Amino acid sequence: MSYLHSPYFVFTGDFVSDVSTVNNDPAHYNNATFASSFQTPGSGNLNGWWNPEGGATFGFQNCRMKQLSSKEGTGDPDFQDPIFGAIISSAAGRNSGKMVDLDPQWQMSSQLWGVSVFISTSDGELLVSGNIKATGFRDLQMRQQKGARVNGQPLGGMWTSVLENVVWGDRAADSPFLQQLKAASASNKLSINLSGYGYYYNHAADGRFSLGRIIGTIGPWLENEPEILSPYRRLYGIIQDANQNTFFNFSNFLFEQQQQRLTVDFSGSFPVIDSIGTIGLNSKLYMAVSKVPVTMPAPGSANVILASDEIIMIGQINYDAAWLNNTGGIASFTDLPDDVTHALANNQLLLLTPGSGGNYIVIAREAIDGLVLRADDFVCRIDCGQTVPVNLYAYQWGEPLQNAVITINMDPEGGGAAAGSQSQNPLIPVCDIPNYNTPVEGISFSQTINTDANGYASLDITGNNVNNPRGYIDGQIYTLSYALSGQQPDPAAPGNIVSDGIFIHVRNYFEAPANPSWSDISEIMVQFANLYPIMSKYFLNFADPLALFSKKEILKFAFTRDITDPVYMPVTRDLSEAKKQAILNWLSADQPVVDIGLAGAMAAEPAKIRNVPEAGAPIPEKQAKLKRAVMMKNGALLSYPEIDNLFEY
Repeated sequence: MSYLHSPYFVFTGDFVSDVSTVNNDPAHYNNATFASSFQTPGSGNLNGWWNPEGGATFGFQNCRMKQLSSKEGTGDPDFQDPIFGAIISSAAGRNSGKMVDLDPQWQMSSQLWGVSVFISTSDGELLVSGNIKATGFRDLQMRQQKGARVNGQPLGGMWTSVLENVVWGDRAADSPFLQQLKAASASNKLSINLSGYGYYYNHAADGRFSLGRIIGTIGPWLENEPEILSPYRRLYGIIQDANQNTFFNFSNFLFEQQQQRLTVDFSGSFPVIDSIGTIGLNSKLYMAVSKVPVTMPAPGSANVILASDEIIMIGQINYDAAWLNNTGGIASFTDLPDDVTHALANNQLLLLTPGSGGNYIVIAREAIDGLVLRADDFVCRIDCGQTVPVNLYAYQWGEPLQNAVITINMDPEGGGAAAGSQSQNPLIPVCDIPNYNTPVEGISFSQTINTDANGYASLDITGNNVNNPRGYIDGQIYTLSYALSGQQPDPAAPGNIVSDGIFIHVRNYFEAPANPSWSDISEIMVQFANLYPIMSKYFLNFADPLALFSKKEILKFAFTRDITDPVYMPVTRDLSEAKKQAILNWLSADQPVVDIGLAGAMAAEPAKIRNVPEAGAPIPEKQAKLKRAVMMKNGALLSYPEIDNLFEY
């Protein structure tokens, strides 16, 4: 999806995400050991974490159009165009969208579901609207070089997707820009990229709890493109601070050779000094083309130095403190000279800062050999016996990589407390935490696939009967890694810790009884009551069958919505169709069929976990990185960067 192709426009503002945090901890899924304290707020990963009564909502607030690029990419803008000053909002008068994790043991690809986008004039007249196709965030990276103690979350991530079911309002006809955008787009879709950062876990004095900053870019969608993957070249950060944080870690860019134009998206990577996007850098930053391959290993503290005769300079990034909020962090270079245009076609783009003696320090460099391989629909929910396709795309120097062989492998068995931050004192665990990626026969897939002339390949994944390996958590989590055959992975690329992998929840096999009793569904409903106290405290107690039955009609409505509907239940979208049908069958009876009491349901012993980590076993490096990433994502690490002079040498 081509959000950087002109015509596109940029908006900035806030997003609200009232996420639920009780379900962040795998141990909280165990009905037999659940404690009431797990529904109370706690610091870090204690009790119910920082927002136990969250409703998983997501929406836009205070968002305004800030900048546009017309089809020509140059020229004076027409400020009479109604797109200027446009308001970007969520659906008015309807349930807001949702942000949910795939599973408590995979929280690194949080997805947006049922999110609508309304673009209106400053007078409230509709210009264009659409629905964001469900998408998980990628490129989780450090954003705040300082100031994160206030909001509690220094990281940011990006959601990339398409707007479907696009509706053009009557006033769109009065906008030359929107007419360009409509004409450039295929299949009544638009592309959208969202960069979120500065999120508030803390109840700070500024009143921004559950708010974050958002930068959005909306552009055309072109035929035969990926839908939740940007088909762009990539910049990877290679400098780490003393605490192993890498800034400018992942950035997309578009090079249009015929138009002699370069567009670099720093919306998801430019460092800031507070939660609202203020830039505090003092360094001069330049874009350049490397004349020599830059293939250093993984990011580190040692600087990579290039002499002036080893680069072709493109130009300086002219930023100030308000640059992110005013431009969305998109740097555009037009009318590139011929030597740059020819060199950039098959040489690495670099982000540089001046060093000593006329040399330059490399802050970020393009992927080695210009190779990019990523999955499109990389987050999967699969019922037993179901097969889903996952599309992968390979590029080199921005062009489709034809006839490439892609290898796919299941990651090693892992998990336990490393797969989700375990609550309470780790020396006195609440209960065993299961492993994932086991049994290996739980999914079937081909280990090699080949790209076509468009660099595209499709992988079919089938969910098999996993036989309830996690006991008190339904189904199993599987993570797959992919690579180009014969190519060493780029050490600076994200890897599947930050969502360059395929992540699958295979649901347990289940047969829905035609006439179920409460005992057939009680474990599901009690667990729901435990994990989502906002429902059990303010709507109804899902663990009480009589209370549940009294709301049967509204519940039947919610349990029969399309999975893309924000009203859909359960909000985490983790129930198989068979288990949902069992609930609907129970709700459809003339009278509630209750064969066990509430106390019996809550005291039921869960199924035994078949795979747990051995006591005292060392955590593999990959699992240790995952554990730290999950804790950082959930605000459970108490050390935050406080760097005044980033990139000053």
